[in-house]
Amino acid sequence: MRSLLKKGDKLKRISDGRLFTYAGKDDSEDENYGHVKEMLVPVYLPHFEKVKEDDL
Repeated sequence: MRSLLKKGDKLKRISDGRLFTYAGKDDSEDENYGHVKEMLVPVYLPHFEKVKEDDL
């Protein structure tokens, strides 16, 4: 999933709808993990969906 994301993209956590800002990939080679600005630890990207700019 992270190959589809660019820094600054908005992500919505599926479980609660909270918005996050994609900050980049993490140190692992696992495509399913990345960093968001609002958290200090890598997140599991399949728990998020990309938000289109016009949906904000």
